[in-house]
Amino acid sequence: MPYYYEFDDTHRILLAIQYGHVDDNEAREMYLDIRRRKDEGQALTGILDLTPVTNFEVSTQTVCELAYLPPNFTDPTLRAVVAPTDFLFGIARMFQMTGSDGREELHIVRTLDEALTLLDAKNAQFHKVTTA
Repeated sequence: MPYYYEFDDTHRILLAIQYGHVDDNEAREMYLDIRRRKDEGQALTGILDLTPVTNFEVSTQTVCELAYLPPNFTDPTLRAVVAPTDFLFGIARMFQMTGSDGREELHIVRTLDEALTLLDAKNAQFHKVTTA
């Protein structure tokens, strides 16, 4: 399970951090798990941070399959994907454009600081969410 969660209680932001080697199964698992985590913590918005990803072997088919699923956070909720490299940025944009219904307020950014600025949460204080 190459991901974990952090939560900001003030802004109610769920920060999902994917790291290391990510493959099709791990990408699917995390996408489906985010909804459960969002509901448990009563998150109002979310950020997916791909900064610590070292190897991303998720097929285009899987990206498209996930994009066709209902969004975990629906519009008009602002939310962000942090994709620091050109490759990850391109994959995130493909996900965003493929699943455009309900993803108009999904923003792809390069840094966590940009995501926090977008969400007007520069002073966010995240704490790690324990796994259940």
